Amino acid sequence: VAAEANAQCESSVAQLDDELQALAVRSVATMILKAAIERHREKNQGPILGRASEIFNQITLGQFTGLQAEYDARGEPMLAGLRGNQRVLVDGMSDGTCDQLYLALRLASLEAWLAHHEPIPLIVDDILMNFDDARSVATLQVLAQLSQRTQVIFFTHHQHLVELARENLSPSELFITSIDSRA
Repeated sequence: VAAEANAQCESSVAQLDDELQALAVRSVATMILKAAIERHREKNQGPILGRASEIFNQITLGQFTGLQAEYDARGEPMLAGLRGNQRVLVDGMSDGTCDQLYLALRLASLEAWLAHHEPIPLIVDDILMNFDDARSVATLQVLAQLSQRTQVIFFTHHQHLVELARENLSPSELFITSIDSRA
C-alpha cells in the first residue's frame, strides 16, 4: 500500500511539474505578446491619438484640449478627454461629445491611412445629429480641410445644416446636390 501511494505521489508530482512548465511557457508568451502589442500601440497610436486630439479640440470648440489613452484597474485600455486639468472618461461625456470623439478618431485614422495610400472617399450620413450649430460648423470646416486630400461626401436631410455649410464654407469647398423627395 505504501509503495502504491508513493508511486501515485510521484505521478502527481510529475504531472504538476509538467503543468507548471506549461504555465511558465504561457506566462512568458503572454508577457512577450503584451509587450509586442504595447510597442505596436505606441508606434501607431501616438500619431493617430495626437491628430485625433487636435481634431477633437477643434470640433469641441476648445472645450476638450486633447485625448489621453490610459488603462483601467484590469489593464484594459480606455480613453479620456482632457478638459482643462480634468480627465473625462467616455462614459462621462454627452452623446454629442462621444459622437465628436468617435469622429475625431475616425478622421485621424483616415488621415494616417491616406499618408501611405491612394485617396478613398469618406462617406458620412447625418453625423451632426447630436451637434449644436457651432460644433456643426467646426466639423464642417474639418471635413472641408480633409476634402483637400480626398473626396468627402456628406449626406443630410436637415436643411439647416445645408445653410450652415453655405454660410461657413467657401464655394470651392462645397458642392450641394439636392435629391427631390417627391421622386
